[in-house]
Amino acid sequence: MLKKLTKKILLNEDLRVEPGASIQTLYDIVSNIRVTNKRDTGRLQLAKEHIRSIKRQMRSLNERVSTLEEELKVLTEDK
Repeated sequence: MLKKLTKKILLNEDLRVEPGASIQTLYDIVSNIRVTNKRDTGRLQLAKEHIRSIKRQMRSLNERVSTLEEELKVLTEDK
């Protein structure tokens, strides 16, 4: 996969990364970080909560986009 990404970047090809996958990867990375003090533990918990919030917002936005696409489809069929 890394070879593909490098090739696309070097060739200036369109690189499309799904936001949901990026958010999940970020959450996994943050979840696997191990800390030894309370301050950093709290910061990681806050980061996880922000990522969960972004995930919920993405889900909501995707639902809204789907609804709007369906409405647009109905409107264009009526013409």
